[in-house]
Parts: sequence; structure tokens; C-alpha cells
Amino acid sequence: MSVDRPLVGSPIVSRRGGVLKSAFFFGLFLSAAITLAWMVALPMAFDYKLEKDTGCSWGADRLACNPFGFNIMIENAVLGNAQGFGGGRPMMHINRFEAKAKLKTLISGTAEIEHAYLDLDRVSLIVDEQGQLNLEKFAKDLFGESKGLGNRLRIEHCHLKIKTVEIMDFSSSTPTHKALRLSVDIDDYEAEGALGIFKPLFEIVARAEYLPEGIGGIADAKTAISSF
Repeated sequence: MSVDRPLVGSPIVSRRGGVLKSAFFFGLFLSAAITLAWMVALPMAFDYKLEKDTGCSWGADRLACNPFGFNIMIENAVLGNAQGFGGGRPMMHINRFEAKAKLKTLISGTAEIEHAYLDLDRVSLIVDEQGQLNLEKFAKDLFGESKGLGNRLRIEHCHLKIKTVEIMDFSSSTPTHKALRLSVDIDDYEAEGALGIFKPLFEIVARAEYLPEGIGGIADAKTAISSF
């Protein structure tokens, strides 16, 4: 018994092929739309979390997140201080920040960053009357104790550039205020904790004894010199 089959050019086959093709392109469009929405939503979520958790004002000309490459890039940003630090003075003027995390960071209790690049036009180190440093409080509030100040966040390759550092210390009976044009440019070092990327800066400041002992994880100027 013979069975009639639709010819290749028949309307039935054409309609079926058209439906499959439409479904394929609709799937591509939907995937692209979801990806775009995700990439737009991530910077907004970052802004919200930063301001909510730290109490610091924040603004950037450009903030881009790539969820598939685990990358973040920030350009021309100003980060304010939390209440009680600096009277509205910005904490950082950021020229550029880039970071790339490892995939296993998503399934590990320890965050691992392949590389981090931070270029600052200006940073203000402010110690309040209780002896707390603004950068330490910021890192702890945003990342938590273990990842902000501890060893649950590791950066394999750091590059830090800073033009000017302003230092204000209100912890003593006689407050001090200094502004130094350091032009720091230090590359290829490892760090633990989010605050660890600033380790070279703390070591330089500690050697000059511009901050109280113990600030930034540096015990004293002698320790800073021996570890640099």
C-alpha cells in the first residue's frame, strides 16, 4: 500500500518550516531581552545595595556588569562617606575600577577575584572620634566582617593607583588634617579582604605615622616598613 507524502515544496511543509523558524528567532529574541534586562538590573541592584548597606552616597558616569564573565567596571564615580565621617566630604573620586571574579566564587564560601584594578584621583582617610577608619567601616558594611576585613575574599592580582590622599584624624584631642600628593602606582600584589587592595597605601601612611597604630590592619610603622 502506498502512502502519499507531502512534497518538499508543499504548503504543509512550508508552514511547518516557517513556524519552526519563527520559534527559533523568537527564542533568540527572548534570550537577548532577558540577558539585556539582567545586565541593566545588576547595576541598579549594586547601587541599591551599596547605599542601603553602607549609608554612603554614590554616583558613577558608567557602571557595567557582565554576569556571564563575572566582571564589573566603574568609571568616573564619586563615593561619599557615611554619616559621622568628614561632614559630607567624599571618600573617593574613582577614575576607574575593574574586577573579575572566578566562577567557583558562586559555589564557594570564599570569594576569589582573579584581578582588581583601582585608579583613584583622590581618597580621604578619615578616623572618627571613636578611632574607626571610614574605609574599614565601608568594607565591613558592604561585604561583611569576613570578606571585608578578613580572609574570606581573596584577590590574586591587584593594581592600585592613587594621585592624592587626604588624611583626617579626629581620634585625638588635637585633630589633624593633611593632604598628600603621593602618585601611588603599585601593581602585581595579592590581597585578602576587600580592604586588602589598599594595603600599599596603609603601609606608606603608617611609615609616616599619619594614622593611629592599628588602623588599616597595620600594627605600627615598624611593622609596615618590614612588610613592604
